[in-house]
Amino acid sequence: MSQELIYQIDEKYKEYLSDESRMTGVADSISFPKEENEIIKIITRLKKSNTPITIQGGKTGIVGCAVPIKGHVLNLSNMNHIKDFIKSAGGEYFIKVEPGVSLLELNKEINMLENKEELFWPPDPTEPSATIGGIASCNAKGICSYAYGDTKKYIDQIRVVQSDGIIRDIKRGEELISFANSKIDLIDVYLGGEGMFGLITELTLKLKPKPKFIWGIAFFFKYKEDIFTFAESLITSNLQSQESYIAAIEYIDRETIDIIEKRKKFMSKLQSVPDIEPENTGMIYIEIHGDKEESIETIAEKLMELAISNNSDPDKAWALSGDIEVEKVRNFRHAAPESVNAFIEEMHQQDFRITKLGTDMSVKNENFSSILTKYETDVKNENLKSCIFGHLLENHLHVNILPKNYEEYKRGITLIEKWAEYISLKNGRVVTENGVGKLKKSLFLKATPPKYIDEIRKIKCMLDPEGIWNPGNMI
Repeated sequence: MSQELIYQIDEKYKEYLSDESRMTGVADSISFPKEENEIIKIITRLKKSNTPITIQGGKTGIVGCAVPIKGHVLNLSNMNHIKDFIKSAGGEYFIKVEPGVSLLELNKEINMLENKEELFWPPDPTEPSATIGGIASCNAKGICSYAYGDTKKYIDQIRVVQSDGIIRDIKRGEELISFANSKIDLIDVYLGGEGMFGLITELTLKLKPKPKFIWGIAFFFKYKEDIFTFAESLITSNLQSQESYIAAIEYIDRETIDIIEKRKKFMSKLQSVPDIEPENTGMIYIEIHGDKEESIETIAEKLMELAISNNSDPDKAWALSGDIEVEKVRNFRHAAPESVNAFIEEMHQQDFRITKLGTDMSVKNENFSSILTKYETDVKNENLKSCIFGHLLENHLHVNILPKNYEEYKRGITLIEKWAEYISLKNGRVVTENGVGKLKKSLFLKATPPKYIDEIRKIKCMLDPEGIWNPGNMI
């Protein structure tokens, strides 16, 4: 292996030892390959000394997936090329990309495609600088997952470098493997596998025709009880049609609004967003997609009626249409995790032991009001501060603890462990779209049946027998 491919870790590469979780790791060396041949050379050299490898992309993760605990960091940021646009014989559209392509770059490329139909890639995590490889590695979602589902549905094929240096092309539906007394698609082992099973060097993404019309409406409420009854009415009301559908329903609490508005002056994208009146205790943002504007108008009118009946002032609502206007509210929603991460960074600078402390739990078939009230009551009883936002109808809420010191941080960890046990007993999911990584490994192992963990270990041993990929993640 030539020396120009691998560099010893020194002060110049310090930023590659952490991610948005504010967890900091250690490594001996780092590389920035530009193509598969360079990856093979790097792996071949590192195998001689049994050096473990942590795969890294845009470092936007919040659970420490890409933070090394030893060995080598293989950063894929230079593998950032759009390779091909494909229309299948069946009329489906695909785009082939390298893993270092960011979501922002991908969307720009799709928008420039010369095609009769406007297309889009449905997964839409709120961080535009996230790489496609990183999004795939944790099977991320986004605010419109209510309509479109998670990322793996929109990845048709991947190209993987194994630990032995062999390259495999894995296409959806072509190979099944055993897992927990059933069969699963091999591609789905890698998608959501957090880099533990192999290095993805290419992804073929499935595109969909873009909805002709997109509307967004943000409703504001003075009283928590009105938020609860509005949420219940959204569940019981028939708001879908063949031509239009609700794509996102997001809840944002007052504390989240406050932390965003404190940092608003530093965020140029939010300058045109009006301040939210202080008497409002929270907001619910709903996005409607469809191909007929009349149908969208019908859904919007029903939503307005429901909001009015639950004491939300329609004159104060934000009603927007079109990509540019809707993007303003999406930017506000994205500012929620961004503002939390900025707060955690400040606390981390004061005490390096403080890292990201938030939940990624969901539980279906439960009452939204009871779940939210439990979170808020528990936080108050522990004399902690938090902000809560997330996907309302799935009870998939991100509760972010905002510790001012290490003692509060430790109490926050205990509280999240308590919630994980509660969600697990309710047959919910303790980890969903953000991944397990290293920060949530303890929660994952406690809340997951041992048989399931054993199955993951079996696949790890089968696909990575020498254990070189992403040490410390998940298991």
